[in-house]
Amino acid sequence: MTRAAALVALALAAGTACGRKGRVLPPELVEPLPPADLTAASTADGVRLSWLRPERYSGGGRMKDLDHFLIERALADASPPRFAPLATIMVTDQLRFRPERRFDWVDRSAAPGVRYLYRVTAVTADRYRSRAAGPVAVRFEPAQAAAPPTPPKEPAP
Repeated sequence: MTRAAALVALALAAGTACGRKGRVLPPELVEPLPPADLTAASTADGVRLSWLRPERYSGGGRMKDLDHFLIERALADASPPRFAPLATIMVTDQLRFRPERRFDWVDRSAAPGVRYLYRVTAVTADRYRSRAAGPVAVRFEPAQAAAPPTPPKEPAP
């Protein structure tokens, strides 16, 4: 057997022995859809982000290998905004009967009075990324501390 024929045979054997079944799909069909319904709100603890988990690939198939979300933040007043990685939120419920539908995360590093842009990207176990959800804008204004209760008045004599 010639060297070229041996390489072809080896390549064919490696391709059929991978254990995967089904047709091969192009990458653009196995990217997850972006997270839906991304919102940002200023709270006493920081900026709370909330979003819905994508359930399908861009090609329409049902997704079962969502691995994590990437959260990015930028200053809203910068032109153009420069997004930087802020957090990675791991998804650990792939084997549960009913996976989490909504995800929440709080940015505790936000500075009071600053306006931010946030975006969230879904990533599969095979490292395929969705388009980013967002950006959503929010100005972090921590809730004012509640005034101390006034003591009850003494009853009139």
